[in-house]
Amino acid sequence: MTRAAVEQDLALGQLIHDLRMQAGLSQRELAGRMGTTQSVISRLEEGGGARNRIDTLARVASGLDRHLVLSFPAEPPGQLHDAVQVA
Repeated sequence: MTRAAVEQDLALGQLIHDLRMQAGLSQRELAGRMGTTQSVISRLEEGGGARNRIDTLARVASGLDRHLVLSFPAEPPGQLHDAVQVA
C-alpha cells in the first residue's frame, strides 16, 4: 500500500469519526443503525476496513443521515466540505 493510500484511508476514517461526533452518535449507536458491530465502526475510524467498499461507505452515510456521492468528473473539483478527495 502506498503512503498516499494510507493517508486517504486515515482521512476517510477521520471524516467518519467527525461526522459521527457531529451527529451525536456513539460508535455502538452508529453500528446499530448500520446493522453491524461497534468494532467495525472502530476499524473504519482508524482508517481500515472500508477500502474500495462503496457499499460499506453507503451504509455509513445512511447511518449518519447523509448521502454518499461518487463522481468521475473530467476535472477534479476544488476542496469539498465533508469529503475526502481521492483523485
